[in-house]
Amino acid sequence: MPQISSNSFLISSDSLKWMIWKITEDVSFFETFPENWLLGESQKNSASQKKIESTAARFCLWNLCQQIAKGPWDLKKDERNRPYFDKSDYHISLSHSFPFVAAVISHKKPAGIDLERYGRNIEKIGPRFLNAEEWSRWHDKHADLTKAWTCKEAVYKAMGISGLSFQQDILLSSFDLNAFDIQVKERKISVIMEEFEHFVCSIAIEN
Repeated sequence: MPQISSNSFLISSDSLKWMIWKITEDVSFFETFPENWLLGESQKNSASQKKIESTAARFCLWNLCQQIAKGPWDLKKDERNRPYFDKSDYHISLSHSFPFVAAVISHKKPAGIDLERYGRNIEKIGPRFLNAEEWSRWHDKHADLTKAWTCKEAVYKAMGISGLSFQQDILLSSFDLNAFDIQVKERKISVIMEEFEHFVCSIAIEN
């Protein structure tokens, strides 16, 4: 089974669950969720890699839902094309970077997940998502730049605020602890990281 990680984390009595999966199967393997979870027409016609990534991420989410054993799970997309459950107090987030996909589900607390491969040209975009102090600290540390990107992306997804600034609003100090807390617009966010096979995954949840 190419499941890389399946974990849970307790935040103030509310649970957070996530799953990371390495894709080695074809798309039909992952289509075990309800019919109304199937991709829309625009995604069905997308490139085959993107289609299998999106389908596999939903497969991870469906498996997490079965662990909770509640429902119904009415999967929708908002105006920014982000998935959510209609009429539910569960928050969700998905991410994919071939060959890995990831999903997170949280009860009551907003959550976000993001995974990234080490090796992309993260130095080129670093000054656009880091403030001056962060860039000075990590500009020559590729792994930390990649971690910073996944952290800020996961926090951005958890916050759900359009226009939130990676540079000015989401401020990071270090990655010495796992998990660690940051303050974003008077909201406390906890961040957990996992590293595997030249990838890093960050999970953020409001505390």
